[in-house]
Amino acid sequence: MSHHDEHTSHGTPRRSFLGHLFGGAAALSLLGATPRRLLAHEARSDEGPSDWMRELKGKYRTVFDMSAHRNGKPLTQGKNYLDAWRDAFGVPERDVNLVIGVHGEAIPLVLTDALWARFHIGEQYEVQDGGTRAAAVHNVFSTTNATAGGLVTPDQSIEGLQKRGVRFLVCMNTIAGATKKLAAAGLGTAEEIRPAILAGLLPGVITVPAMVVALTQLQEHGLAYTKIA
Repeated sequence: MSHHDEHTSHGTPRRSFLGHLFGGAAALSLLGATPRRLLAHEARSDEGPSDWMRELKGKYRTVFDMSAHRNGKPLTQGKNYLDAWRDAFGVPERDVNLVIGVHGEAIPLVLTDALWARFHIGEQYEVQDGGTRAAAVHNVFSTTNATAGGLVTPDQSIEGLQKRGVRFLVCMNTIAGATKKLAAAGLGTAEEIRPAILAGLLPGVITVPAMVVALTQLQEHGLAYTKIA
């Protein structure tokens, strides 16, 4: 056997072994990478617009960022927004989308009368009754309690705007903050308050994990952003 043949006979198995070794390592690497790619894809999918966001197809789309109740002023601005497109520009309401993101000290707007009474919402969030100027004992921003002489009129109320297609959001961080606030005031335990709030949101109010994320998603979906003061 020649020196060349000897080198070849010993070298081929070695190269074959190394080939299998590196091939196996590459396969393991690919197998390890596949789940990570899938998880990343799923995360991106979850962070996309929700179904209700995809329904916002109006030509004119806006989201109001509302962090304080301001005695109902933001609701008046919502009505004015819809009225202006309709009356001044002749735009039918089907072509206008308005979303109002309620968070922070604005949460009283989306709570039922039962919660207002149970947790003294008017007192805790300094909402005055439009007639008596005392702390409100029911949701003065809801159609049931809205009056011509109150903080808002029926057509400026939550339900009045919902009838015109306005969507109201509240975030879980705000619910957590309200839970902590009311528990600190001695109005119950966190374990009692949080589920009560979740069960006591006005009909049609949409919960989102975090308002800052929802506002970002809505802007990515083509809604103009307006901070309501």
